[in-house]
Amino acid sequence: MLVLAYDGSLNGDWVAQYAVRFAASTSTRELRLVHIAEGAPELSLDERIARIANESKALGVVLETELAPCRGASVAERLLEIVPARATLIAGTRARPRRRKVLSGTVSARLLDAGRFSVIAMRVVNPGVLGQPGRVLLPIAGGPRQAALALPLLRLLGEDLQRLHVLLVREVSGLRFPFMSQAGVEELLAEGRAWVAPVEDHLRAGLAPHRFGLDSSVVVSDDWPKEVLLCAAKHRSRLIALSADERTLSERLGFGNQTEQLLLDAHSDVAVYRSVE
Repeated sequence: MLVLAYDGSLNGDWVAQYAVRFAASTSTRELRLVHIAEGAPELSLDERIARIANESKALGVVLETELAPCRGASVAERLLEIVPARATLIAGTRARPRRRKVLSGTVSARLLDAGRFSVIAMRVVNPGVLGQPGRVLLPIAGGPRQAALALPLLRLLGEDLQRLHVLLVREVSGLRFPFMSQAGVEELLAEGRAWVAPVEDHLRAGLAPHRFGLDSSVVVSDDWPKEVLLCAAKHRSRLIALSADERTLSERLGFGNQTEQLLLDAHSDVAVYRSVE
């Protein structure tokens, strides 16, 4: 089941474009829109939901709508109560950074950390993409398990996935990096290529029979966000698919705020995902 956590905002409309297209790629072609009402609903809410319903109908998606009161709980707490354990929830990040934070402290961050169900937190910076990125960048941190975690999101892209680039950044400390020998760099690159090859195989098998372009690169760097953003620009990726599974989101946010830096500086849309098996 796909569930859209819809807040009734313009940013929520942009996230909904992805959610509707995700639903269109599933066998059931169903999408459940949940709006947690924290007070009296805005006058434009019905009109906004009607537009999402029209977009869903145009793609053959059945939209179910639920307006649920907070009942004294937070939005995240109510969603944890309402959303089934085997569902995938699509939600948004902040449209405007608060104290240079795009994800930290949001409903999406709490749901990602909870690990109750699969979550896709969308940061939409190019609404003109209309949920159809085409070219996707997948940064990974290891071997085939990374591919397995990414597959649920990549399958939801369906025909909107036309080219996938896999990036492995062999990250070293800023103190060590300037003094690395060429032999040391080559050793890290060779290890990385050995990790990436089975990832490519796993992705091709997991996304079959869908046909799409697939390639990969391995770099050694002391700046993970910079390398991801440079790679996205080089390959003209319109969506970065970023896993929150290898470390808890709070750990990654605390590690030099790398995720926040990437989200803040990205010129393409970003999907932060956690797949619950």
